[in-house]
Amino acid sequence: MNDSEGTRALRRDLGRALKEARRAAGYSQAQLARKTGYARSTVSTVESGGQNVPRIFWERSDAALGSGTALLARYDRLAQRRLAGLSRTAAGAWAREDTRHARRGLGADIVSDAVAAYMRLGWRVHDGDGRVDLICGNGIEALEVLRPTGVVAVHWWLHTGGAPDEIRRLPALPGPQDALAVIAAGDRYLFLVQAGACPWAGPDLAVAPPAGGPPGVAVRWHADGSRIPAPPSLDGHGRRVAWAYPPPNRVRLANPIVLLDLLARAAALTRHRRHLLTFPGGISVAPAASTAMCEPQPDERHGQVPDRRLGQEGDLCLGRDGRKATQPVTAPAAVIGVTQ
Repeated sequence: MNDSEGTRALRRDLGRALKEARRAAGYSQAQLARKTGYARSTVSTVESGGQNVPRIFWERSDAALGSGTALLARYDRLAQRRLAGLSRTAAGAWAREDTRHARRGLGADIVSDAVAAYMRLGWRVHDGDGRVDLICGNGIEALEVLRPTGVVAVHWWLHTGGAPDEIRRLPALPGPQDALAVIAAGDRYLFLVQAGACPWAGPDLAVAPPAGGPPGVAVRWHADGSRIPAPPSLDGHGRRVAWAYPPPNRVRLANPIVLLDLLARAAALTRHRRHLLTFPGGISVAPAASTAMCEPQPDERHGQVPDRRLGQEGDLCLGRDGRKATQPVTAPAAVIGVTQ
């Protein structure tokens, strides 16, 4: 299928944008290939403008390079331009080919296709009442964490490419292109992992903590018949279940015992409070307040602008002079729970 010269020029521009973003992030072609799940030769030909790749490549590139949605937006413009120059029949064929992986594999947006993909992998699945559940135990298990913990862990994994990080004390993991598969369900992230390593079984699971667990539980281990929501469906609260990070073409899930080390370190940043990341040394990061909340309110008695502080014990609060206003507190260690 031949493209117009204008479309080819846009593809070359997009390739140059990828190359510039990669170099700005300090990655080689091989490193970006590992993070996106593609071959180095693919990255090279895409940068030269000589190859079309599906949309998921640009999603993963933006995530790996920290470029927001810049590359994906340019790809979408290119796709629209290309479709505009094709006949309706040819356009439909090209669009179907571009989404082949998403629609026929684990990322299928049709329930029957997704269920068939799960079963081909030997994963037990239950489909009914508008929900699709994976049944953990034989074939697959899952580690459940709060969304902030999951987001930190995913980006650490993508950043290191699975290599150990001695500075952050992160463990060696398989490359994310082979092993990273994460489901987003409401405020939870579910990391799919190899089955068979859960240290609890039988009577131990009969006393597993209920959903949510006691205070201090940072990770819930789904095994031995525990059900987790799977795309494309809704969770028990009617919220859409989707892939936070789509599974790779070759699914070789991580060892949960090793992945727990990464999740525990990510949980240590988020365990103090829901909307805080607390780093070693007591440095905290919180979401920025809305514009209305940031408007200075003069002190009625003195006509001065009061210090803007988070105002809760344990936060790192900076006064107008830039000095630390409160000292952080130490939270209890994270606890791992198991569910059935």
